[in-house]
Amino acid sequence: MGRERDGLLSLVRRYPLIAFFVLAFALSWWSWILYYFDLSPNPIIGFGPFLAALIVLALTEGRSGVGRLLRRMVRWRVGLRWYAVALLLPIVVTLTAAVLNVFVLGAQRTSSAAELGGLSSFLAMFFLWLLIPGLAGTWEEPGFRGYALPRLQVGRSALLASLILGVLWASWHSPFVVTGEDIWIDAFLFPIIW
Repeated sequence: MGRERDGLLSLVRRYPLIAFFVLAFALSWWSWILYYFDLSPNPIIGFGPFLAALIVLALTEGRSGVGRLLRRMVRWRVGLRWYAVALLLPIVVTLTAAVLNVFVLGAQRTSSAAELGGLSSFLAMFFLWLLIPGLAGTWEEPGFRGYALPRLQVGRSALLASLILGVLWASWHSPFVVTGEDIWIDAFLFPIIW
């Protein structure tokens, strides 16, 4: 048993990027079985890539590697006004769309009690998703773009590394296509060219 474990650890250390992608898919896709039996609302566990990055970093670089990834996630790289723009822009766009809908397209101005109930919870949900990104499905980003992309760029152009990651990232989302929760063009084509 110890020899098998050492062999697996040696393999992860020799091929950390491949180990990351294998773990990211495995840790994310196992819930597909639960989804099939209506025991899970999603066919993918969104934090699988982040967890895979933490595991591979812990095995290959130890605490220092894990610490570097976590510190990069909270480092402020732009001025405070740009964070304000990022937080307020979705609200401004949504309100602008609502105003245009009423005044240009002639939608009714009155809302039912049920619609107002949804409107009152909008800000609470917005800030909840902002503070707990896992609810919005963005815990995949520290794994794919925080761990894998810099390693893919070693010896490759940024464009080629991004294209490789785009294909793997889109493939990671394929359970959404298979289950009908997403269409193939949203899941595959746009991420690759985006």
